[in-house]
Amino acid sequence: MNEIIKQKAKIEFLKLLWMFKLPLLILAIILGFLLIVGITLLPALFMNPEMDESAPILPEGGIGGKAIVSPEVRRYEPLIRKYAEKYGVKGYTELLLAKMQQESGGRGGDPMQASESLGLPPNTITNPAVSIEAGVRYFSQGLKKAEGDIYLTIQAFNFGTGFIDYALERGGYSKEVAAAFSQMKAKELGWSRYGDINYVDNVLRYFEGSLEISPGSPNSYGFIKPIQAEITSRFGVRFDPFTGVPMNHYGVDFGCKGQPLPIYAARNGKIQRAGWQNPGNHNEGFGQRIYIDHGGGLVTVYAHLAEIFVQPGQTVQTGQKIGTCGTTGSSTGEHLHLELHENGRKVNPEGRIF
Repeated sequence: MNEIIKQKAKIEFLKLLWMFKLPLLILAIILGFLLIVGITLLPALFMNPEMDESAPILPEGGIGGKAIVSPEVRRYEPLIRKYAEKYGVKGYTELLLAKMQQESGGRGGDPMQASESLGLPPNTITNPAVSIEAGVRYFSQGLKKAEGDIYLTIQAFNFGTGFIDYALERGGYSKEVAAAFSQMKAKELGWSRYGDINYVDNVLRYFEGSLEISPGSPNSYGFIKPIQAEITSRFGVRFDPFTGVPMNHYGVDFGCKGQPLPIYAARNGKIQRAGWQNPGNHNEGFGQRIYIDHGGGLVTVYAHLAEIFVQPGQTVQTGQKIGTCGTTGSSTGEHLHLELHENGRKVNPEGRIF
């Protein structure tokens, strides 16, 4: 009797199982589909500017040169250019193409190899558009954090952005600094090696041209920002860095972070003065400085320069390299002091030149 009851119960269970077989199958298909979509879209969630910080604001300009890449990589140029413009690095499109050539040769669903930049396992991203946006955004963030050092930014794409802080504390990028960081991380993680210390060279073998940053486009007044650096002191009253007494600061200072950054002519003009303010005392005043007459009563002044590449009387064009950032004269560190004179009166360059 018990055996009959067990058999009936088994039959009833099988009937119920069969009854729900189709709905369960449909549910399994839906869950599988959602899982696949979730894995694909997860990186995009990380990159949504509304969920994260806003896209970094970088100076206009970029680098010259051309990527020597395969057709598989070149086909992605429009997409790379689109996201480079979105994240403020449109002048680095060719360099980004060279990076893709090194990373994947344009093959696979993650051609920028950007999965790990989002904290995901390698090749998790399977959508090239998602990969490219993630890779370009990561490059943009790295360039800003590296204070415009392109070599450091390239190496950080391989090592991670933690390398940027490490390198800046040691004077910036070098092959020796990269090797030391690699050894440190390998020991820390118990690995035989960490990253590719030759990554910069490996990327640049696909790039022809200069990595020197070029100036941006002229504004409505015809001026460009003469240096790709951040402001450290503005026009107006400030405490004198030597005396501590409040005094008028008749220009804008840009910090150079110990680097000989190029200085460009802010607009077409003629060199009025170029050289030492006092040839007999290189620690006095502006040190090495340049005055450019732009006509119409406008003159720009570039002070504390390390090098000067122009001479009095010479005509210069907008964006022409005229010198390098330094700390000559009465200066507390590497910076550019920029002034704008209008009919002999010193006025605020901010809002007019940049």
